[in-house]
Amino acid sequence: MEAYPVMLNLHGKKALIVGGGKIAYRKAIGLLKAGAEITMISPDIYSEFHILLEKGQIRWKQKEFEESDLRDALIVIAATNKKSINREIAQLASDHQLINVVDDSRISNFHVPAKITRGKLTIAVGTEGASPILAKNIRDELAGVYDESYRDYLHFLEDARKLVYSKEKNTLMRTQLLTEIAERDYQNAGNQRKFFERMKSNNEGKEV
Repeated sequence: MEAYPVMLNLHGKKALIVGGGKIAYRKAIGLLKAGAEITMISPDIYSEFHILLEKGQIRWKQKEFEESDLRDALIVIAATNKKSINREIAQLASDHQLINVVDDSRISNFHVPAKITRGKLTIAVGTEGASPILAKNIRDELAGVYDESYRDYLHFLEDARKLVYSKEKNTLMRTQLLTEIAERDYQNAGNQRKFFERMKSNNEGKEV
């Protein structure tokens, strides 16, 4: 079966990470960026975690994993250095929980893709666990094409879309305008400015 790609809004959602090593740290950083509320379960943690603890960004329970730790978590990351514990976590997780086992994609029900983020633009590359290294290689190739300039371009597209919907009532014309600004020419700040001026001018003409 094919994996079903989806973008999750995890803001304020409870996330559980079992394990305290470098892999667990990378997972925690990704979840923090998504606004999740993270609880760590591990007797020991990677040194970088202490910075997150000092800032109050994560909660740490310094102990071994217990089944009760799964309660209320929407997303669960099994990232210990023991396969048997990771498998146990996957087996105990509810059918309604999202579980990622870092060392066994076969018993995970979701995978974390390699991704590029440029403001509101996210490009994800996944191989369903077959080859994370290939996913990262493809991501790095795409990163050279979709550089940091896309961050500002997405801001323009968002503002322009709102303007088009507020000023243009004709559905066909709206589609044409939105298709137009998705062209590469509009990555140029000058063309963006001209578009806003044109929309303002057109609107004033309609009001006359």
